[in-house]
Amino acid sequence: MTNNRHALLLLLLLAAPLAGCRDSEPPSEAVAEGAEPAEQHEAKAGDVVLLDSTALVIGGIRVSPVETVQATGIPVTGTITYDANRVSHVGPRTAGRIIRLSADIGQQVRAGQPLAILESAEVGQVRAQEQEAESLVQIARENFQREKRLEQQGITSRKELLTAEAELRRQEAALQSAREQLRVLGAGNGDGGQFALTAPFAGVVVARDGSIGEMTTPADQIFTVANLSRLWIELDVYERDLSRIKPGQAVEVSTAAYPRRVFPGRIVYIGDVLDPQKRTVRARVEIPNEDRLLKPGMFASGRVLVGGGGAPVIVVPQDAVQEIEGNKVVFVPGNRPGEFRARTVQVGEPADNGRVVITSGLSAGDTIVVSGAFALRSELAKGEIGEHGH
Repeated sequence: MTNNRHALLLLLLLAAPLAGCRDSEPPSEAVAEGAEPAEQHEAKAGDVVLLDSTALVIGGIRVSPVETVQATGIPVTGTITYDANRVSHVGPRTAGRIIRLSADIGQQVRAGQPLAILESAEVGQVRAQEQEAESLVQIARENFQREKRLEQQGITSRKELLTAEAELRRQEAALQSAREQLRVLGAGNGDGGQFALTAPFAGVVVARDGSIGEMTTPADQIFTVANLSRLWIELDVYERDLSRIKPGQAVEVSTAAYPRRVFPGRIVYIGDVLDPQKRTVRARVEIPNEDRLLKPGMFASGRVLVGGGGAPVIVVPQDAVQEIEGNKVVFVPGNRPGEFRARTVQVGEPADNGRVVITSGLSAGDTIVVSGAFALRSELAKGEIGEHGH
């Protein structure tokens, strides 16, 4: 009789479900007698993971109630870029050849400082016309002065004086035309066909695309000069937050490069077009950058200070949110020890301290897995592979 009992116990142990397996359809013997059908099908197959105490420790599973924070500002993200009013792409206004480079990337330049010297056949031709016009103006001026003296002495007629004056004005107009052409070509100063590309304002050379001897055209941009003492941040503002955003509001900005520093800025523009994919509107922030710590191209996150506080929002650690079959989910404890169920949620904008806002799927007071969610997701993936293997 004792041997029969031992054999029966061994068979029951072998028939028990393995710990760590996903909770697929349980054997009918495992359902308590008289249990309600709803309890047996509380979650769909593939939504539930069941772990024993050892697997819980190995997976680092830790649960905690969700947190709510008072929305004292509106979280935003964006990209740091140049102030478009303080960046210039410098190139020639006529075809030419680079014969000297006077500035390089990273160099601080002042307004009007030569960046490169170019040589152009067109500039040389117009400058020759300028020199000829200067000579003709000088001759016409001397002739006019002589006719003026002769007219005063009664030696010449008034008509000859007016003719000399007209010739002087004609030559002065030709000289002015040549000089205006040189100005339009960006070659107001120089010798022969040579002219200088100059910095339009004080700033830093942030790009250079040209080499000595290279031919250039008006379509080429040889230098980019930027004043980095003030930058822009292009923010994405969610549609639901538009009613609380307006120009002039202060913004606190942070970057991954300087996580403990807050850079103050101010909204100067809010776009008029909504991005239909992201459901966001572009807003522009001006931010001082005298110490030049911020770099165009950096990713930035921040908070628009709307004042007065907003409604409480639910936040969870970013690692608590996993993706399963294209859906964002968190894991919540089930009805049995070691049981966890995947719950679909909608994720909003990033919050502080590595957390994200949950816009739907959770309520205040809900308990979720805050550590080890990836291990639970992996268990679900193992179960799916096992099912497909059968």
